[in-house]
Amino acid sequence: MFSLVMKDILVQKKQMVFSFAYILFVIIAFQAMGPVMFPVGIVAFTYMLILTSCAYEDKNNSYVMLASLPIKRSRIVLSKYISALVFLIMGVVAYAIMTQVIIILKIPLKTYPITVESLLGAIVAFSLLNAVYFPIFFKVGYTKSRIVNFILFFAFFFGINLFVSFIYQSKDKVWFIEIQKIFSNQPDGIIGLSFLGVAALLLIISYMISVKIFKNREF
Repeated sequence: MFSLVMKDILVQKKQMVFSFAYILFVIIAFQAMGPVMFPVGIVAFTYMLILTSCAYEDKNNSYVMLASLPIKRSRIVLSKYISALVFLIMGVVAYAIMTQVIIILKIPLKTYPITVESLLGAIVAFSLLNAVYFPIFFKVGYTKSRIVNFILFFAFFFGINLFVSFIYQSKDKVWFIEIQKIFSNQPDGIIGLSFLGVAALLLIISYMISVKIFKNREF
C-alpha cells in the first residue's frame, strides 16, 4: 500500500512544482475571491496531481501489471484514495507556508488564513469532486474520462463562486434564516463533525463503487 502511494508521488515531481506554483498563482491572481481562494486553490492543486497520477497509470499500463500481481484490487483502489488525501494535506501545508511567507516579507497582497470553515469547505469539495471522478476513472481509464475531467474541473471552479453568490443573495430570505437558526442552535463541533461525516461518507461510497468496478474490469 505504502509503495503504491509513494509511486503516485514520485512519478510526478515536475507536476508537483507546477501545482505548488498554481497555489501561489491563485493567491496572487484571485484576490477578489476572498476566503473562497483557499478551497479553490487547494482542490484544484489536489485534482491536478490526481489527474497526472491517473494519466501515468494509463500511459504505462500500470494497472495491467498490478492486476497480474498477487495484490488485492481493493488495495490498489484504496491506494489512489489515500494518495488523494496525501495531496490534500500537501496542498494545505503549502498554502499555509506561502501565506505566512507573504505576511513575514510584508508583500502587498491580501492573504486569507486557513479557518475551520474554509478547511471544511475544501474537504467537502475535495470529497465530492473525487467521489465522482474515481469510479469513472476505474471504469474507463484516464484517456476516455478526459471530457469528464474538463467538465468536473470547470463546474467546480465556477460553481463554487456561483454557490457563494447564491448564499450571499439569499441571506435575507426566510428559508435561509430558518436554516441559520437550526445551525446556530448546534455546537460548532457538531456542525464540523457533520460536514466531515458527509465528506467521509461520499468517499466511502465512491470507494465501494470503484472497488466493484475495478474487480470486474478485464485487462
